[in-house]
Amino acid sequence: MSSRYRYTQSGYSRQRQKPDFRQMDSRVYFGGALAAIVLFGTLFYLFAVTMLPLKVNNSLAHMTPETVALSMQSAVSKRLAERSFTLLVDGREEYFFLEDYDFTVSPYADGYREEVTYTDENGAEQTKCMMTKGNLCFNETAVRQFIYDLAKEYGTPMVEPRYTITRDKMTVYKGSDGIGIDFNNLVSTISQRIAANDYSPIATQIITLTAPEVNIDEIYRKVKCAPENAYETKDASGNPQFTPEVIGKDFDLIAAENLIEASPDAGQWEIKLTLTYPEINLKQVRAPYCLDELSTCTTSYRGSSAERRNNVEQAATKINTYNGATDGMILQPGEEFSFNGVVGQRTAASGFMKAPVYLSSGSTEDYGGGICQVSTTLYCAALYANLKITERHNHLYVIHYWPTEGCDATVDWGHLDFKFKNNKEYPIKIAFTWENRNLTATITGTADGITAKIESKVESTTPYTTKYKRTTVDYREGYSLGGDLGKTIRVWRIVYQDGKQISKKQESNNLYQPLGKTIYTDKLPKGATYS
Repeated sequence: MSSRYRYTQSGYSRQRQKPDFRQMDSRVYFGGALAAIVLFGTLFYLFAVTMLPLKVNNSLAHMTPETVALSMQSAVSKRLAERSFTLLVDGREEYFFLEDYDFTVSPYADGYREEVTYTDENGAEQTKCMMTKGNLCFNETAVRQFIYDLAKEYGTPMVEPRYTITRDKMTVYKGSDGIGIDFNNLVSTISQRIAANDYSPIATQIITLTAPEVNIDEIYRKVKCAPENAYETKDASGNPQFTPEVIGKDFDLIAAENLIEASPDAGQWEIKLTLTYPEINLKQVRAPYCLDELSTCTTSYRGSSAERRNNVEQAATKINTYNGATDGMILQPGEEFSFNGVVGQRTAASGFMKAPVYLSSGSTEDYGGGICQVSTTLYCAALYANLKITERHNHLYVIHYWPTEGCDATVDWGHLDFKFKNNKEYPIKIAFTWENRNLTATITGTADGITAKIESKVESTTPYTTKYKRTTVDYREGYSLGGDLGKTIRVWRIVYQDGKQISKKQESNNLYQPLGKTIYTDKLPKGATYS
């Protein structure tokens, strides 16, 4: 996945405590096109009670409630991220950085508005309703883990009741007594210190703790949730960000209570969950971007002539830019790719040059010579992505730019094509890159846990013949061409689901003709003749 894409996590996986905080003092400075930056000095104070309207800066009063809330959240959360406490645990120092435990303030969910007074342009005192309180939020799970890890150094820590969820089954575990730090007391102390802007050391101690009883009502409140669709947003640069779906969860609370009451000494209890799936999941939202690499294949054309190199890169470019694309063509589910249909007829007008091609009668030159390396590279990538091959032909002779024999795909305009279908649930992207005469075909889409490998076996061989020709200006003494055995090669495709093999089937049975060897020499071996 490209690093330009960020995946956000929905808040249902994070448990947070929310003490009540109140804005105490602020100043607002306006600049540019009425832009505002709220600078909070003494940030909030805890559980404030007043019968009189809160006096605020005149500029702050003219901001919208939404702007005030956003400024409050940004300024206070930034300040919290810079703060830490030194915990004195039985005389030992431990450091607690608020940023590590996601301490922030949120005025949105349970924010509180109250009457505030300000002076208008005419000098008269006015009153309006404004957001003045927010909630301190933090990662409760992480804070509890910090306390647990700290207590382990002094003995066996107390373990609180907990639960795990695997698909539609929830397992509730009973807690166990031990030692530790009083979580509620520590959180309360930290909250009061933050409210008072007091970051002096906090003294606490390891004590014996009794594990609380399983509170199935509290677990129910945390687990029960409505389904929520996955969705996409854009960051400031226009890049997509994705929020995953929430699967709705519920369970029979009365039945769960009866189960736990019936066996209070049991160490754990299993509870059936009712799941409700949302209409739109994360895969559906991400699918149009084809973010996951499904397969990749690279072949080298370093020894190719300039004409052949042109043809390889020209064919790859036509695939990359097909149908208005810029960096790879999109193939929708069920849609078929045709190499000839995408690349088109190989002519000088379409940018191709003459280069060597093999015929049954031997080697000749034709427009587009060498583009079979593009179709072969893509064929191998399609196999590894486990796509459905609908038309493919092996070369007349064995090719050497791909190490696994029997995995080539030849094309010939008007006669032989290479085709495959997108048999995936979501779109795929086909893209080529080339660098240092290495051609790479990459297929991206939406990961489905399916991968494939290829095995090949040479079933039989046929010897080639050797002939001799006199040297020429182009072919000096000892220069040779060809010399490949004829072969029968069987190929299998092995498919895996999440790393586990689920099938092995024959992919193809390939027959290659022997390619005779031609040696250029003016010194014939004894008994040999020139052709």
